[in-house]
Amino acid sequence: MAAAQSGIFSEGTVAHYALEFDVAPGAESGSLSNAIKQARTGAAAASGINVVTAFSGPAWERLGGTAPDGLRPFEKIGDAPGPVAAATQRDVLFWLHGAAHDDVFDAALAVGGAMAPVAKPALDQRGFVYHDSRDLTGFVDGSANPKGDARQDAALIADGPGTGGAFVLTQQWMHDLESFNAMDVSEQEGVIGRTKADSIELEGDAMPPDSHVSRTDVKIDGVAMKIYRRSFPYGSVGAKGLYFLSFACDIARFDVQLQRMFGVSSDGLHDRLTEFSTAVTGSYWFAPSEGDLAAVLK
Repeated sequence: MAAAQSGIFSEGTVAHYALEFDVAPGAESGSLSNAIKQARTGAAAASGINVVTAFSGPAWERLGGTAPDGLRPFEKIGDAPGPVAAATQRDVLFWLHGAAHDDVFDAALAVGGAMAPVAKPALDQRGFVYHDSRDLTGFVDGSANPKGDARQDAALIADGPGTGGAFVLTQQWMHDLESFNAMDVSEQEGVIGRTKADSIELEGDAMPPDSHVSRTDVKIDGVAMKIYRRSFPYGSVGAKGLYFLSFACDIARFDVQLQRMFGVSSDGLHDRLTEFSTAVTGSYWFAPSEGDLAAVLK
């Protein structure tokens, strides 16, 4: 299989930055290619920075790449008064992460400067690791993430167009921590589907059917719809939440989980976590292999 972008699987970093860009309609493909190449080179020049770049289908094809089967713009899911996943499809994503916030910020500045002639930043989000890899709700994030070689199995396209690349889903979630923290811990655990202190999955009757775990841990025809999550918390005293970032070998895995979370699957249930957190952005992307990326940025 073609080599994936190494930053997808580099773990243990504590500083993160996500930049989502809208490409100017009149930007020439050559100018866009040069800007992305300069952005990646400039970001990588910062000490110990992992650089992952992903594209909407039209943006990737504009560069001369071949989009994988199934890649499409993200569309709104759900309807008020129920939970709603907003759709804000962008063109180019840079995810930067490393060991130090200042170095990651330097890398973000390099990306922003290189992209300025051809694109505008639509999302500019700095993030961090919270305590022992917990979400701001206090629960460990990504406890069921694949480990070892299973990460690649879940994240990477195995054959056909885009082999060695990955489908990507990003969503910025805004938390209502005041309402969530007003519940006692046992009710919070029912919302998530795990214990708060040690992240042990609830079992039997203790696991509500509308918990986050129940809605996202699903099999289709005996195949677990596993994804590889690299999300990170963000925020200030005012606005705060989670930048959800995940990779999958098949875009259908995202679709299944999202439909079950937002109450549009056959059973009509929704994820109770959506009562305390709102998805205010949503984009689908393709993160090409190192080889495919080098070919269009030559």
